Amino acid sequence: MPRSRGERDKVFVTLGTLQYGFLASNNSRPYRAALGHTAYDNQTGVVFGANSPKPNRATKEVTANDVVSSFCDPGQEATLKADGWIINGGGRRRGLARTPRSRTVFVDMGTYNYGWNLTTGEHQYMAELGIEFASGSTPTLVFGSTPKPPRATRKINGRVVSTFIAPIPAVLTAAETAGWSISDPYGVLPEDA
Repeated sequence: MPRSRGERDKVFVTLGTLQYGFLASNNSRPYRAALGHTAYDNQTGVVFGANSPKPNRATKEVTANDVVSSFCDPGQEATLKADGWIINGGGRRRGLARTPRSRTVFVDMGTYNYGWNLTTGEHQYMAELGIEFASGSTPTLVFGSTPKPPRATRKINGRVVSTFIAPIPAVLTAAETAGWSISDPYGVLPEDA
């Protein structure tokens, strides 16, 4: 049975220490409290569009013609199950890369750590750009979210090197002094995130 989405509102759920933001469909409005949704009103620290981690999804047939399905707060899952909701997913968690060509790295975004894979050839710029290697114990490692860290670009030995940089004023200033061009130093949240 297809889901009726209608209008969508910016909301978030708490996923550990992460505030996971997403667009919730209009038909989930009556169930937002049960799902653990909080309305997004420009609160700081909320990330949108993260590929990993993701919360589980709760689904329920509320009428013969309407199914509600949305991300849910992990703290609400037992109550939702008791009320007839089906919890799907198991939450998506991305694994860390450690290959001869790349490794997973991160920069500290304040309330979470933004992760991506950096090629081995670019590891030499990590200290200069405030980048650290990720491990299984790296707290709140988020992939693909908005806002994203600023990007540092520089032509070195005839080739352009471009990667994320830690959004820390001292790191940004030192990188600019060393010849890096910095774009979007504060990671703006798009209107349609």
